[in-house]
Amino acid sequence: MTRIAVIGFAGRFPGAPDVDTFWANLLEGRESISRFTPGELTEAGVPEPEHAQADYVAARGVVADADCFDAEFFGYSAGEAMLTDPQQRVLLECAWHAAEHAGYGAGDHRTGVFVGTGENSYLGLLAASGVLTSEDALRLALSNAKDHAATRIAYKLGLTGPAVAVQTACSTSLVAVHLAASSLRLGDCDLALAGGASIQFPQIEGYRYSPHGILSPDGRCRPFADDAHGTVPGSGAAVVVLKRLDEALADGDTVHAVIRGSAVNNDGSRKAGYTAPSPHGQRDVILRALDAAEVDPATIGYVEAHGTGTEMGDGIEVQALTEAFGVHTDLREYCALGSVKSNVGHLDAAAGVTGLIKAVLAVREGVIPRSLHCEVPHRAIAWGETPFVPARGTTEWPVAVAPRRAAVSASGMGGTNAHVILEQAPADARPQPRLRPRDERALEVPALIPLSGAGETAVAELRDALAKQLAGTGVNLADAAHTLRVGRAAQPWRIAVAGSAHDLPALLRAAVARKYARGTLGFLFPGQGTQHPGMAEDLYEAFPVFRERFDECMSGFDPSLASTLRTLMLRRSTNEEDRASLNRTRLAQPALFALEYSVCGQLEFWGMRPRLLLGHSVGEITAACVAGAFTLAEALRLVEARGRLMDALPGGSMLAVFAGEAETTALLPRGLQIAAVNGPRSCVVAGPTPQVGAFAEDAAARGVSTRRLRVSHAFHSAMMAPAVDAFRTVAEAVHYRRPSTRVISNLTGEPVREYSARYWVEHLLSPVRFADGLATVLAARRPVLIEVGPGRSLGRLAQEIDPAASDRFLSALPAAEADASAAVSLLQAVGSAWATGVEVDWSAFGAGRRIPLPLYPFDRRRHWPQDTHDEGRLTDRPSAADPTGAARPTPQAGAAAEDTARNAAEDAAEDEIESLLRATWHTLLAVTVDEPDADFFALGGDSLLAVRLLATIRRGLDLRPTLDQILNRRTFAAQVELLRGLQAAVPTTAGRESGPTTNTGGS
Repeated sequence: MTRIAVIGFAGRFPGAPDVDTFWANLLEGRESISRFTPGELTEAGVPEPEHAQADYVAARGVVADADCFDAEFFGYSAGEAMLTDPQQRVLLECAWHAAEHAGYGAGDHRTGVFVGTGENSYLGLLAASGVLTSEDALRLALSNAKDHAATRIAYKLGLTGPAVAVQTACSTSLVAVHLAASSLRLGDCDLALAGGASIQFPQIEGYRYSPHGILSPDGRCRPFADDAHGTVPGSGAAVVVLKRLDEALADGDTVHAVIRGSAVNNDGSRKAGYTAPSPHGQRDVILRALDAAEVDPATIGYVEAHGTGTEMGDGIEVQALTEAFGVHTDLREYCALGSVKSNVGHLDAAAGVTGLIKAVLAVREGVIPRSLHCEVPHRAIAWGETPFVPARGTTEWPVAVAPRRAAVSASGMGGTNAHVILEQAPADARPQPRLRPRDERALEVPALIPLSGAGETAVAELRDALAKQLAGTGVNLADAAHTLRVGRAAQPWRIAVAGSAHDLPALLRAAVARKYARGTLGFLFPGQGTQHPGMAEDLYEAFPVFRERFDECMSGFDPSLASTLRTLMLRRSTNEEDRASLNRTRLAQPALFALEYSVCGQLEFWGMRPRLLLGHSVGEITAACVAGAFTLAEALRLVEARGRLMDALPGGSMLAVFAGEAETTALLPRGLQIAAVNGPRSCVVAGPTPQVGAFAEDAAARGVSTRRLRVSHAFHSAMMAPAVDAFRTVAEAVHYRRPSTRVISNLTGEPVREYSARYWVEHLLSPVRFADGLATVLAARRPVLIEVGPGRSLGRLAQEIDPAASDRFLSALPAAEADASAAVSLLQAVGSAWATGVEVDWSAFGAGRRIPLPLYPFDRRRHWPQDTHDEGRLTDRPSAADPTGAARPTPQAGAAAEDTARNAAEDAAEDEIESLLRATWHTLLAVTVDEPDADFFALGGDSLLAVRLLATIRRGLDLRPTLDQILNRRTFAAQVELLRGLQAAVPTTAGRESGPTTNTGGS
């Protein structure tokens, strides 16, 4: 039989908001049953005469904050959240957390959902609150019926596998696990969520003890104890994530335990009554599970029993287990027997999955927690003749010959039984041991960590939790990064940081979230002057695609040139001779091309495909090649020839002038010319060295600042003319194509339609109009610009033009003077672009393990009927009074009076439209509309609420929009505009209200 991996889980239990706390409580032997004072009971609404009775037991297992929910995160309006059964709200949050815990919080993966809920006691609270109207019947059913527990999760999480509501009373959630495993084996889904929830209200409430019932007389559950007299009710919710084991191992999932087999059956009529347990039914389901698991029960070291602590139930369960195990083994008193109900009470529909999670953790950790309150085992049970020993103390569970194995039972009133057999996960799929500080190599490998949340506060909490985990445990950084990249859903508020394990905790704590807004990606390609020795070393070692592209470039260059470039670019050096060599134009230009082309290849491999390309000087050749204007081989010949020919020319100088183009032109003497216009007050002058020096002195005398550039030639000037003929010959051999991506021209500052040899010759001699090009790029919708060469010289120029957008001007590589890793810098640029407004293909970053990491911190708010006041009642009916307080105009004599009336009517109509629409949104969504771009559906609206919105509009405004018109106009402003347009098409009030005209022409 196909083995099933348990790859994730989440839950909320009495005394434990999460599974980690739940497990810690079990290990500490902590009972998590709440006991209430008379004052607490009275305040909760329990009548004093009732809780004052001698047989009233003031105890229950309570789930904290069950009345709270992160409605906004899941797209609920406050009103819809208030209507929804809290069991389903809590279960939805557990499903999200379980998927995250498994590393599958993003994407569908053909996931099935198998869950069930307990009795709905919330409906009575809603009915008693007075917030409902007759129009709420359908919404009430959709929000509270058990049928929708699974499909609601599938809808809200976007899951496309089977979504099945399971209802078998106390065995519901373990039956759900069996059905989920079966669905995986059948191929109906590739992942499955299984579990249940049971939360009864009011939670602060005890019960009346009856000697003939199943509830304990003192609020304490004692499974298998001699003084056991019943169970204690409790609330809880839990979900596990399942996957076929072979695929989980292949995909690098963390496997906490393996389901070897399971079975489900019903007692039928072989018992004393409908609610009575049957040893025959329980024995049979255990035998079927053992057969499916193909294991000898002698290898099972622990059974998590149904264990309700009732005299009859415990005895029947031990009898059934003994008979089933006895078919295969004669061993006695070797297997521990326990029940989590002694810790948290009976969680009804959530009981089975809660026991399963306990057993999974016991198998994984090698510890069997003690079952509480069993000081003396049940004397009516002949323990020495059974395979079982009550787990009266927490014990270590070492691995013997076989892997650790456990079994879990659940039985429901009505006779549906479930039994699941677990096994320890394969060693290489278990949660990995933490890296030790001595693993320095692993600690130094850089990683990119992306985090996101629905709000800024949530991201900050998640950031701090992750920083704490990374700093405190030495978690495998590569696996953490992989999990966050592919295993978490992208939310609007984002943080991304890159670094090594040593650096990341501090970097995370210092990171500030940005709100994502889709932008237009552009690449900037710097020109000569930014190169430095070793600038490709980190990238070549860290990134295979960069390495492949770089090698491709080197193989296309002259072998001698390629050998020199490899030496200078792939080895860090502070040697001035190396720096001087790379500054030679014949080396610098091919080096920059190879670097920038390879960086682009790596970025595009990661899914970052630019819409705009802008190069500076030789950078435009790289941009044109990236855009497909010519082949790589042609580009290599072009840039190699350009560098070689320019290098052979007589030397010259270039001077940065911090003045506008007109002012600089007015100062220029004969023999010098403007070589670049980089910004509103940033130009470059080029020419013979003596004349450039003299110009610098003259400019200084006139109060104009300048700076000599470290270049060997006067590029983009008439001094390049001797190279033109030879360069034209090379350029004419190129087959030019229309660029597939918009490249902004250095000559015009506008997109290039098509390149030619003539263009590149002119490019050699003409000034670089980079400022014009930047203006074109910055006119795009929210441009996000990545400078793909060393430093951020071009980004600074962009920032001078648009300082407010500086966080969208990113540098891919460090400058020569920066003591920083180029690999980290490139990763950080990718992360910053993702956080700012660019989508990234995280799957392209390679494989890794999906590991448990801090879960999303929901921003829970109370959604409860008692908190709903008159203004929040669930009604569509608009106020009978005019919300604007304006009197309606009446017909008046005279044209002027009629115009006044018409204008007043139009103003009142416009005010009435907006006011009624605002009030109706508030009623339906329980939100106040402050922004015109507020989205009806993003705020929790749906098609049913849209129908009610439509009905209110038709009643209150006497307008007839169609449902399609409402559905296609999601925002408040769009709906106002629609209704005003319909209002304008209606005859004016004055015209409608005037009396009949007199017929003066006879009949």
